[in-house]
Amino acid sequence: MENIKLIKVLRSFDSKEMKRFGEFISSPYFNRSRLAISLFESLERYYPEFKNRNLTIEKIFAKIFPKQKYDYHKINNVISDLYKLAEKFLAQMHFEKGEYYLERNVLMELRLKKLFGIYEQKMASYTKKLIERKAKDEDYFYYLYELNDEYLWYATIKKPNTELNILQTEFDHFLRYAVIRLLRFYNLMLHERNQNNYDYNLMMADEMIDFLDKHPFSDVSIIEIYKTTLLLLKTKEKKYYDKLWKLKEKHFKELNTEDARLMYIHLYDFAAYMVNFKGEESYNKDMFAIYKEMLEEKFITPQSFHYADFMNVIKIACRNKEFAYAKEVLSRFEPFFPENEKVNVSEFCHGTIKYCEGDLKQALEHFSKTNFQNFIFKVQVKILLLKIYYTLGMTEQVYQMVDTFKHYVAREKNLLQEHRDAYIDFLNCMVKLNKIKSEPVKDHSFEMKKLIKEADNITYNPFLIKSWLLEEVNKRA
Repeated sequence: MENIKLIKVLRSFDSKEMKRFGEFISSPYFNRSRLAISLFESLERYYPEFKNRNLTIEKIFAKIFPKQKYDYHKINNVISDLYKLAEKFLAQMHFEKGEYYLERNVLMELRLKKLFGIYEQKMASYTKKLIERKAKDEDYFYYLYELNDEYLWYATIKKPNTELNILQTEFDHFLRYAVIRLLRFYNLMLHERNQNNYDYNLMMADEMIDFLDKHPFSDVSIIEIYKTTLLLLKTKEKKYYDKLWKLKEKHFKELNTEDARLMYIHLYDFAAYMVNFKGEESYNKDMFAIYKEMLEEKFITPQSFHYADFMNVIKIACRNKEFAYAKEVLSRFEPFFPENEKVNVSEFCHGTIKYCEGDLKQALEHFSKTNFQNFIFKVQVKILLLKIYYTLGMTEQVYQMVDTFKHYVAREKNLLQEHRDAYIDFLNCMVKLNKIKSEPVKDHSFEMKKLIKEADNITYNPFLIKSWLLEEVNKRA
């Protein structure tokens, strides 16, 4: 029974929500079924885990219908009723969190009931409250648009042919909302294109940039931020990166949580691009600074994080030799790793710290225990294992890993083509470098000159493969 939808929803409630749900279904306004209440009371004792040998559908039936023969369809109907009430409760909780929708609906009902005096007082107080809102984001302009639209209905009835500016004001608010929303779409689509090699259709993106050059909306900081982000994503030019940093410093406190989080992500993406594609390793410091800020500002917390982001936090901290920081953060987050990836994430993080500290045998032990399904992390582990095998002089393992890696690169469809090409070039160089290392008595001067040139000609630097290869080649030159 623990796997039915109702139990999954109840298990997701915290203690306050569970108590409120009990109050919710006990209210005759929301529920008139005594059977649903009885079912809830029978299930409540098993909260929060809902794991008990007595928690079976037959035993629950016996508690609700003590004198009746077991009837699956009968108990299933009660379960279905309580589940529908749980859905209504979720909707009610969301409605209560959205103060704006409550106010808007009150205004609409006051107008429909012709309570115009109360309507005007309510409209004035809520408009003032909305204008004082700190984050002037897409929601802000959408709320103002809908508020003006509501007032336009009122003015048409109560004050016909007056206050003609309302329509223009409504349009202006909607235009700002639409511009912000489109810019946000473009930025997210370009981000996903870069991350996952998916080809989106960014219809009107160039026209939007031209439009904003002529109409910059200088009074709306989020539009300037999103436009700068779009130009950064499209052009990969440093001047837009520098400008976005300055905009972050200037307007950070004005941003809502999601806009601030996205700004961090786009700044990080560019810094990562400069490291991985251009070999500009100085940007590793920026990447660490961004992640550190995100942790300090609680965009990444033990209670709310994605394991992929956290693995990057550890990796970037170690690149910057911030080992104490990496270990402290890992100790705080490790108990909260998702169960289905717990071993993978833990072993990767500990392996990364050991690898960067120079304890390659311990790192090898950790990385060998991972089994990621995500292609990005599969690639990273293969690269790390290959580096370790080479450094430890495990000649045959290097050849085996190169062969395995080449087959993987050939069949993995999600890889960016430029990354695929870089991996193949890297692996070809690794075969030659491994052969040279395994034959120390021979003179490899000619081969080394050729290999240095080949390594330098690798176009991109995903996961620092080019940087590491050049360093190793130059050691033997």
